[in-house]
Amino acid sequence: MKIIFIILLLVNIAYVMGNQLLSEEKNELLPTQQNPEKIVLVSTHESCLIWGKFYEEQIQYAQTVLSELFPELLYSLEESGDTIMFWLHIPPFPNKEAANREINKLRNLGIVSFRVKDETQWKNAISLGMFYDQNDALKQLRETEKKGIANAGIEDRSVLLKNIVIHNPTRMIKEQMQKLVEQFDDTQLVQGKCERL
Repeated sequence: MKIIFIILLLVNIAYVMGNQLLSEEKNELLPTQQNPEKIVLVSTHESCLIWGKFYEEQIQYAQTVLSELFPELLYSLEESGDTIMFWLHIPPFPNKEAANREINKLRNLGIVSFRVKDETQWKNAISLGMFYDQNDALKQLRETEKKGIANAGIEDRSVLLKNIVIHNPTRMIKEQMQKLVEQFDDTQLVQGKCERL
């Protein structure tokens, strides 16, 4: 009888151990439960060139140049803050034709300018430049007056600045951009990381 008891005891121990091993294997195969409220999405970053800080007229020109040089280039615009700039301008003319005649006169004098086209009080004014430094604006005003333009003035304006962000630039684009930046006063090119498009 003792032998039967020992055999049954051993069978029961083997049965319990077998069940434990089987349940551990099943637990390893099943994925662990996740708490969705604890899942954090990690943002992905990519290499970018950030070219800025442009005021409105400057960024329009920069975009035109970029589209001519790199027609397939992917980039985005981002705001980079406000600043006070000094606007050298000739007050508005009564109509577009009068403003264009004045622009032609300025071109003949070697002065770069363009007609303001917005629908505000400045429509048909002529912009002669935006300056970060008031002394630079005054210096340019004096140069303009020496050429015979007496009705130009300076006004300080709050200006929204923007950056051009070029996503995943190639080595060739980086090299070409370095050369291009030199043609735009008061702008800089930096390499950084940005959010993926």
